[in-house]
Amino acid sequence: MVLFNWLWATSSSEVSQSILDFFSFGHIAMGIVVFSLISIISTIRNLFDPKNFKVQKSHWLWFFAGTIIFAVFWEIIENSLLYQWGLKHQNQLDSFANAISDIILGAFGALICCGFAYLSYEKVKKYEFPLFYLLNFLSFILFFVIYLILEF
Repeated sequence: MVLFNWLWATSSSEVSQSILDFFSFGHIAMGIVVFSLISIISTIRNLFDPKNFKVQKSHWLWFFAGTIIFAVFWEIIENSLLYQWGLKHQNQLDSFANAISDIILGAFGALICCGFAYLSYEKVKKYEFPLFYLLNFLSFILFFVIYLILEF
């Protein structure tokens, strides 16, 4: 049972100390949102340049890297500013393992988007932009609802 508590927070006092907690699903949702928002820049640029109306695979790597960088900065802000302002859950700093897993889970959210990008742009090749953003939106809703259910 101790191993399970170290892996998954089973009580409120273990949140931010265990590797995974109900916030983990929020971090996956955050990765999906950040990847989607970064990719909108390329989408808008392509909409105004019809001759280059395709998102290149190399862009996905940049969107993925941008999401990881955002996740790292979020962990720094969460465990410094939000903690100092008393806005952190139970005013408790994340353990190192929890902070690293939050970053990895944000990257996992971005990886889900990469899979949807591959599916939309390489396999379906019809209605790429709407399909890509629809899949991202639906997966965000899924992980956000799971987060809300576990939190309350």
